[in-house]
Amino acid sequence: MSTIVRYECRNLDHLRGGSRHGSGGLVIHHGSVGYCDGLHADGAHRWVATGGVPIEYLFENAPEIDPGTYRTDDGALIHIRRSAEGRTLVEVDGDKGKRERGDVRVGVKLSDDPDWPDDSRSGVTLLHAD
Repeated sequence: MSTIVRYECRNLDHLRGGSRHGSGGLVIHHGSVGYCDGLHADGAHRWVATGGVPIEYLFENAPEIDPGTYRTDDGALIHIRRSAEGRTLVEVDGDKGKRERGDVRVGVKLSDDPDWPDDSRSGVTLLHAD
């Protein structure tokens, strides 16, 4: 019989640390079972009601986002890449601390390159012509 989870932690800092795939992470929240999938999670959970789902549903069916560059609804760029350890790394450009940490609505995928657009400054070369 599977554990029924009533709350899921959606703190992005916890989710960026990699998945625990159901090994641990159960927390009693408001007298019900909550689950945090983050490997190195602190106590700053951001609980969202699940309506009561089996714990396996929260990590087996989690959508995997393809590496690349995406645009958010408010215009910022999100760069998704894999670390050497296989974790998913998420970087948000243009955030500058204006927004509270939480869910980010990802819009259209702009490029398969997580470093797009390339910030490196290219020099302009002038060719002499008669």
